[in-house]
Amino acid sequence: MFPLVDNNLTLSRAVVQEMSVEEVAEITAEKTAELRKPSITFSKVVFSDETAVDLQDDEIVVFVGPNNAGKSAALRELYDAMGNPTNSRVVKSVEKRQKGNSSEFVAYLDAHSQKVYSNGSQFNYVGLGYSIHFTHTQFFDNNTNGHIITPFFGAMVMTEGRLTGSNPAGPLAIHQSPPDNAIHLLLLDPKLASEVSDLFKRAFGKDLIVLRAGGSSFPLYVGTKPELRLGQDELSKEFVEALLKQAVPLHEQGDGMRSFVTVMMNILVSDHHSAQFLDEPEAFLHPPQARLLGEFIGKHRRSNSQLFVSTHSAEILYGLLASAQKRTRIVRIQRSGNINKVKELSSERTESLSRDTLIRYSGLLGGIFHKHVLIAEADSDCMFYSAILNSKAVSGDKEPDVLFVHGSGKHRLAKMAETLKDLDVPLSVIIDIDILNDEQTFRRLFEAVGGVWTRISSPWASLKKAIEEVRPVLNATQISAMITAALEEVDGNKAFPKAAEIKIKNILKSKSAWDDVKRAGRKGLPPGGATKHFDSIVAACASTGLWIVPEGELEGFCRSIEASHGPSFVEAVLLQRDIEQDEELSEARQFVRRVWESMPEAQSTPTLVPIAEVDVA
Repeated sequence: MFPLVDNNLTLSRAVVQEMSVEEVAEITAEKTAELRKPSITFSKVVFSDETAVDLQDDEIVVFVGPNNAGKSAALRELYDAMGNPTNSRVVKSVEKRQKGNSSEFVAYLDAHSQKVYSNGSQFNYVGLGYSIHFTHTQFFDNNTNGHIITPFFGAMVMTEGRLTGSNPAGPLAIHQSPPDNAIHLLLLDPKLASEVSDLFKRAFGKDLIVLRAGGSSFPLYVGTKPELRLGQDELSKEFVEALLKQAVPLHEQGDGMRSFVTVMMNILVSDHHSAQFLDEPEAFLHPPQARLLGEFIGKHRRSNSQLFVSTHSAEILYGLLASAQKRTRIVRIQRSGNINKVKELSSERTESLSRDTLIRYSGLLGGIFHKHVLIAEADSDCMFYSAILNSKAVSGDKEPDVLFVHGSGKHRLAKMAETLKDLDVPLSVIIDIDILNDEQTFRRLFEAVGGVWTRISSPWASLKKAIEEVRPVLNATQISAMITAALEEVDGNKAFPKAAEIKIKNILKSKSAWDDVKRAGRKGLPPGGATKHFDSIVAACASTGLWIVPEGELEGFCRSIEASHGPSFVEAVLLQRDIEQDEELSEARQFVRRVWESMPEAQSTPTLVPIAEVDVA
């Protein structure tokens, strides 16, 4: 037990010579090992939509979702629920898991807290983040007024305190009382201080150093840590002078550094909290630093404690998945009236995400922070459809909260859709018409967005047969002969003409009747029942959020722009045309508007600029 003292003794060189910080840390560890640390965690959380999530003691639960969905509110309500919950809106009820009893609680506080006396024999147990009157320890057993003892078991790190949480620590009576500031823990544990500095250096390229000779306060410094020469320690005059010369106080640095250190010290250093609550750890950080912070939290935080994180950052999420995938739970919250709808990503999908490099770097997970996601085949498609959607002619005065992501082709779209569906993220997919040529890819995508294949299998088979009966696929010999004929028209002594290049590309695009359909769209379908089959397929797909381009492909919306494809086509359209009023782009506006009006977000949209309905009959 730490003895009572009347005056706080500041850490001085003489004190350190009497007992080294290593010896103090060793004694503290021995005392901790001798005692059973009491804890309060959550075994189950039930949300306002009746969704229940069962939890283990060492898990990281990440709340994600669009703005104003209830993520930060969930953190506050869970923290309150550790004591006596009131005015809960997102969290309906909880079941807690308690280890230990009030006697063990008192024994642990006796060993690890400072006793601050007042009014004779009255005293408070004081430690890192808590001050508990000795008579209030009984609340650990009877669970009344539990909010009084909550600060010992839970820590809430909110955004508003992020910039001051790493300010200099006050004095420490090293032999008489335990630390009451996270910086004090760095003072007492050089190994821990070195680990924190190493993490900080990975993020900012500089050392993070505690000024041990601080006297009445102990600030953190940022810079290059001076080397200790033989016979020196960190209280030596030469070391202190060198440190003050080549480093600067952390509290005088930018918001990103200070916020980063506050989060690290609260999440990585504290060892008595059994549940921690972290709101928007990405605040003030650039994306690479946010990803590193997520990685550090997942890899280096204290074990056997629950961590609840509310974030708007896919980078934080990527970092957590990279370092603690098996212990990370992703819970998406979205608001529907007064109900907060909750959906947890399955552990199998979480594990798949952590391994899938292409999905991870596609920006797909950013969709969980938006009201809607629109997936397209290519980046140029996303640029074109985004420009059209955000025009007043399509979405009016409302700013669509829609994230556009691409799958670098057709074959990964189904997996992307399945991931978003697992988190209950509303989505749409825009796909070129030639998806209908590949049964396996089309069927998987259709089913991934919620379609039932038997609804369209018959018209699809009839449509495919009708198209392929128009003409057979050209073989290699036929294509080679056509290209040779085109090359014979080229003068070998001059630069290769653009017209010949276009002609050869068109040959390669015309290997089968499907290539003709892709260029012409719905208008290029064979006469007869093909159009009827196509329209029934399009209607069934649209009802699930899968939108087949009626013009065949992106370039079909503006055919007068020739000799360009993909990015060059989109660049030409955006630079040369008025997307709000250009007559040739009316088909594009009508198509994207139908996509927009299918989104739940559009239902409350103000009156829009009228657009004539497209005739698909």
